[in-house]
Amino acid sequence: MAPPLLLLLLASGAAACPLPCVCQNLSESLSTLCAHRGLLFVPPNVDRRTVELRLADNFIQALGPPDFRNMTGLVDLTLSRNAITRIGARAFGDLESLRSLHLDGNRLVELGTGSLRGPVNLQHLILSGNQLGRIAPGAFDDFLESLEDLDLSYNNLRQVPWAGIGAMPALHTLNLDHNLIDALPPGAFAQLGQLSRLDLTSNRLATLAPDPLFSRGRDAEASPAPLVLSFSGNPLHCNCELLWLRRLARPDDLETCASPPGLAGRYFWAVPEGEFSCEPPLIARHTQRLWVLEGQRATLRCRALGDPAPTMHWVGPDDRLVGNSSRARAFPNGTLEIGVTGAGDAGGYTCIATNPAGEATARVELRVLALPHGGNSRPGAAAWPGSPSLVFILSTSGSPVYLEGQGALSSVLASRPG
Repeated sequence: MAPPLLLLLLASGAAACPLPCVCQNLSESLSTLCAHRGLLFVPPNVDRRTVELRLADNFIQALGPPDFRNMTGLVDLTLSRNAITRIGARAFGDLESLRSLHLDGNRLVELGTGSLRGPVNLQHLILSGNQLGRIAPGAFDDFLESLEDLDLSYNNLRQVPWAGIGAMPALHTLNLDHNLIDALPPGAFAQLGQLSRLDLTSNRLATLAPDPLFSRGRDAEASPAPLVLSFSGNPLHCNCELLWLRRLARPDDLETCASPPGLAGRYFWAVPEGEFSCEPPLIARHTQRLWVLEGQRATLRCRALGDPAPTMHWVGPDDRLVGNSSRARAFPNGTLEIGVTGAGDAGGYTCIATNPAGEATARVELRVLALPHGGNSRPGAAAWPGSPSLVFILSTSGSPVYLEGQGALSSVLASRPG
């Protein structure tokens, strides 16, 4: 004889409870419980009226749009601890009423722009314990306004969709702990006025940029609530860049300094403010003078020391900042490369190294030697009569040095200082 619940569902015209699941019809809400059932895929005959669907602790490997089609009343979906490696575009496209989505403990490596499309009223998203290395910038766009809890802990994330997370006005809890994050964009949390818990434990953060959000950490009168901030287990570099954080005075936390050597291993909150110091930039070496033939590549080098590592810039002969273009490229290590030099590139260049403790500069002189064209002389170089391949330049003493061919000229130029 069929169970009473099954008879009731059949009598009402509803779909039968999928085997081997258990269905609970409480008032007008239907819960379909399929946890620990050895399932390899989402049962195809789940009642579309289901409000709660539990599919945890199975062996489901992939999700696609047919799995939850027409389940517009589903509020709570649990897919924890399966073997999910792929979520097809708009797999949750019909779940407009979904409030809670648990995908923790799976094998997801990435989330595409369309992976989480559909649940426009989602409030709780749990993605911890996966293998996520990439989340597309627009992955959370459908529920930016509604999301309250986001858990991305225990993944392999170096970056997260900062712009999307920073635009979640209702967010209360953000768990980013146990990832590979090594930098936070300035002001990443500035607009999260409702955030009450931020966990950055065990990442690779050496420093934290000042953010108005962190000042709520010890403000008992803060509205709506003081922020609970956790960032222990990071390799904090305790210099002047973290002085603002040290001044927040959070004596109950357990953060320690990883560097510089004199502070390594010391309790962050016990280090006196005066020891959070920086070293101003010092130009260690740089090109002094460089001669190149017109049309050749010019490489100007500048190396600077300091704590924190200085930011490097170049100013050209026209007193303008040299930026990356089709002709020139400025590298973070202080090297400036001009691909094809012309007469207009000649002149004095200034290497500028800056950090919070100060600035250092060095001047580099670039000379572009024109090649003879049709017997017409150019400044700095001339053709020897009767020999178009013979050119000469003036030595540093003012005496002419005669060189045959560009190869000879290049070898002499390479031997010059700088």
